[in-house]
Order: sequence, then C-alpha cells, then structure tokens
Amino acid sequence: MEVNTPITVQSPLRKLLESYKGAYRVLLCAGIKLSPLTMSYEETLGDFLTPDNRDEILESLNQLVQREHQDFDQLENIRHELIQPGKVNMAGFADFTWHEAFIEEMERFADAENSSLNPQFFQKNNKKAFQFYLAQCENPDELPDILVGKGFSSLMTRRFVDKFIRTGCFDTPLEVFVNDLWKKSSLYDTCEQYHAFGAEEQVILHDRSIRCDLPQPTRWSDLLKPEYQDSVTQMGKPQRDHFGANMMFYLHQQFGEQGIRNYARSVQFKWHFSRIIKDIGKNHEEASPFNVVQRYTTLFVRSNADVEVLSTGDGNPVSTFFCLVKKGSNEQVLKIARHFFSAEIAGFLENAGAISAHPDSETAANANIRWLGWETIKNSSLPYLKDDFSEIAFEVFEKKN
Repeated sequence: MEVNTPITVQSPLRKLLESYKGAYRVLLCAGIKLSPLTMSYEETLGDFLTPDNRDEILESLNQLVQREHQDFDQLENIRHELIQPGKVNMAGFADFTWHEAFIEEMERFADAENSSLNPQFFQKNNKKAFQFYLAQCENPDELPDILVGKGFSSLMTRRFVDKFIRTGCFDTPLEVFVNDLWKKSSLYDTCEQYHAFGAEEQVILHDRSIRCDLPQPTRWSDLLKPEYQDSVTQMGKPQRDHFGANMMFYLHQQFGEQGIRNYARSVQFKWHFSRIIKDIGKNHEEASPFNVVQRYTTLFVRSNADVEVLSTGDGNPVSTFFCLVKKGSNEQVLKIARHFFSAEIAGFLENAGAISAHPDSETAANANIRWLGWETIKNSSLPYLKDDFSEIAFEVFEKKN
C-alpha cells in the first residue's frame, strides 16, 4: 500500500484523482474545469492552479487526504479479511435484491465441491472502505481470487484497469455457455477479463395517473426533445450526486455533452426509488409522467397502480453484474467462478428483475437492450468521469429549478 504523502503542486493529477474519490469534486467546487477524456498522465496539479487559488485548494485537498487516511490503518485488516490461505477468496459488491441468497448459494456450492470459500462482500458503509482499499492497492497478491462487481464499479476505474486489467492479472477464460443476447449485445467480453453473469436494465416507467399532452416516448432519445421538458423523474438522490450515472454514460456515448444537457432539461425531479414507488400512480404533485428507473424498481410498484413499463425501439441501457478471476487460478477457484453462470444464480437474478447470462434464460430471449461495450468501459476515466458528467447535467438542472 502507498503511504500518506502530502499533496503539492508537483502531485500527478490523474494519480490524485484516481486515488482519492473526492478530489475531483474539490477541484470542481473551486471552479477548475477538467476534462477526464483528455487529461494526460504527465500533467501535475500545479498546471491547473494559480497563485490566487493555490494555497486554498492545496489545503482542501490535503484535508481530504487526511480524512481518507484516517481509515488507512484499517487497510491491513481488510487485506487480512480478503486473503485467507487455503481458501477460495471472493470479494466485491452484490446487489441488495439478491445479495443474501447469492452468498448462501455460493457457500452451498462450495461445500458440495469440498472447497472452503471466504466471501467478503461490502455493503453500505463498508463499501467506501473497500473502494479506498482498491484505490490504494499496488500488488495483485493483495487482491482475492475472484472479484465481483456491479454497475460502473471501482473495479472499472482507469487506475484499476491500467494496473490490473491491461497487465493481464485477470486474463482467465471460464469456458462457460451464455445466451445469444450476450453475444449479440457484446455483453460477452471477448478478452475474457470481465465476465458478465447478469445485467440490470434501465426502463421508462409511465405514470398514467398524471395527465399530460405528451405522447409516450417510443425511444430513449425522445426524452431529449424540448417538448419533454420537466416531464421526467430520474431515480437517484435529490441532492447533488451522479445524476444517474448509467444514463449519463449512455447519453454521452451517443449524443455527447449536449445530450446530457438536453436530458437534464427534461428532468423535473430526482428521487430515491422508494419515494418514486410511494407516490407513483397517485397523481402526486411532485411526480412525473415518465420515470427513469432500474428494472428492479418495478417489482415494488403497487398492483393497482396505473403504470406501464414502456417498450423502446432503441433498446434499454444496461449495467452489468460481473466477476474477475485471477490468472493462474486453480480448479477450485474456476469451479466457483463458473457457478456464477449456473441456473441457480440465474434464478436469483431474474427473480430480482435482472437478466442472466444463462443459455436457457427466457428473460434474455425476450429482452431489448443495448450495452456501452467493454472497450468503452476499459478506456473510460472512472471514477471522476461520473462527476464530470453530473456537473454538466446539474448546470442545466439547477438553473431551471
């Protein structure tokens, strides 16, 4: 692990942003505009500071680093939990809708195979501790045999990709069968690095209790049209956050920054999914006719609510549930990893509204989706790309609210 060193004008900018999650936000709030898409590894922090703001920004960044390093002593404890000799070590992030059932099934399978499984999954508060661990980790020996991720994850940051993916640490073919959708949509990573065993759709949920003159959108791009202004609720947090990171990535890929701005103009509210579900179908004054949510949200809608999941001609954007398997793993590890693609795991995923990679999945056979592409992910600038896109959206969102 790296030791705590002060942030100075000579600090490499990308290394700073990739190691400390809040650093990009500090610079944004100080009025420093950066482009994660063009930022080079040679640039230093001092290249973006002036004599007027230098001392204040350095102080803020060092305070941030100090706060994050208050947990630095815990990193050795996390490493001890992750790496236990003689066991199949598995760690990462699982979705709350299938987390417990998933771990129980993996432990059952490991016992049946006479394998000793060490599952370490990080939820809620512990999630940040593991993200910090990944941001500081320098050696693949400090990582478990199997890493599990969801969405646009800490396992997809530019630092993690450059240090552990491009160097071949997780080049491990699993030789599993997947359904046709996985290959048609490119959810199957032909480089055999990110093994996607499930996918979560974004959907447009139409609240028909809210009367409006707008036609139902038949494509996601319809939501960018001027006539849809203030007609959308985006699932997320009402305060300043990533403004629906999944949506931002897809918008930027297809329409660039202007697409993000156009969508933000259409967003009237940003609510947690529980509030959307509570108010949907009631003609609530703080609800919208069109709600952009994750598919699992629809499982909680009241049976008598007048709502509809819309079909879209351009396909629903998805994020993935995936695993990474260390190169050179033994057969015990490979058997555990292959079980991610089993009928048992597929059942948990699809009961939670997700799509599974299983070759017999009827959900996958009927799905209409689109995927960003693994090369796009591997060449992105996570995590601070999320902040960059959200700031573009909030600039529009806040002006009209």
